[in-house]
Amino acid sequence: MRHLRRERRARGDKIAWLDGLVVATSSVTIVIDPVKLRTISSTSRVLVSHAHSDHTRGFRHKGMKQSTTETKEIHSVLNSHRVSNFQAIDLNHKVSIDDIDVKALNAGHMLGSAQFLVRTPESSILYTGDINCVDTLTTRAAQPHRCDVLVIEATYGSPFYHFPSRETIYANVVEWAVDTIKQGYIPCLHVYAAGKAQEIVRLFNVYTHLPVIVNPVLDGVNKAYRKAGHALDWMSAASVEGGEVLEKNPCVYVTTPNDRRSIGRKSARAFATGWALSMRGRNAAFPLSSHADFGQLVSFIKACNPQKVYIFTGFAEELRRLIRTELGLEAKTVPSISQRTLSDDY
Repeated sequence: MRHLRRERRARGDKIAWLDGLVVATSSVTIVIDPVKLRTISSTSRVLVSHAHSDHTRGFRHKGMKQSTTETKEIHSVLNSHRVSNFQAIDLNHKVSIDDIDVKALNAGHMLGSAQFLVRTPESSILYTGDINCVDTLTTRAAQPHRCDVLVIEATYGSPFYHFPSRETIYANVVEWAVDTIKQGYIPCLHVYAAGKAQEIVRLFNVYTHLPVIVNPVLDGVNKAYRKAGHALDWMSAASVEGGEVLEKNPCVYVTTPNDRRSIGRKSARAFATGWALSMRGRNAAFPLSSHADFGQLVSFIKACNPQKVYIFTGFAEELRRLIRTELGLEAKTVPSISQRTLSDDY
């Protein structure tokens, strides 16, 4: 077990990193976003922050699991996995687990994504999961909260990653798609199946009259978004109508990062990801990210006003050095959750 500086308090409260964030008192243990299960007791309570595959291992835990309903539904759709021993935790609601209180807070990363504010008898711990700090067409920005201990992601925790405004990126994506169609090609956008794909569908619904055809893998997640109140209009490439449009008419095709299958027509490919700032190649790439960039992370940390900061994934060490220098905060890195890459589909 690797501890976050082996945080212990007079009543036995403990904060540790054991293949995920562990918060324990003398009466209860909760584990947030575990990446492995072999060291987790069946009596522990597991919390899952969102439905991306690098955070959902906890749904295989034999004991009690909690997440938002939307997170469980999207995970089940993508993995054909029925989650048992589950209790939903709604955003902005608090649950009490013996002497620990847990409040789920919007993370702004995708539908159902949550930060967890955990209060023990001795301290408050905010675990961000993956956060996005700007409003999008399908999410609202994550908000900081005062806490004693902050455990925060650093996917784009380098000063190199400063994203343009959402409006600028949206305009660039639409302009590229329209120009591509004028040149006789079908624009194919490669994005993560959960979260980014739905934002792209909504983008073309709002700003164009172009029909949006999607890889059938996206269909179930799109339906989960629609069920949650998001007005998405799309057709599956596997449907008769969607197949005919994709074969004959001007349209936009949205698919996963790994999909290289021919759509039967001349097409131009583009990627929408924060990594676009460092990508090189012949395909177009737009820095549309569902994560906070460097400046947003620093502002978020400052607003939380924590006594201690622990940083995971991405540019964790670089962010640690910078916030110690710029904010004067005690900061340490913890073992990283394996970060998704463009080879992952969701």
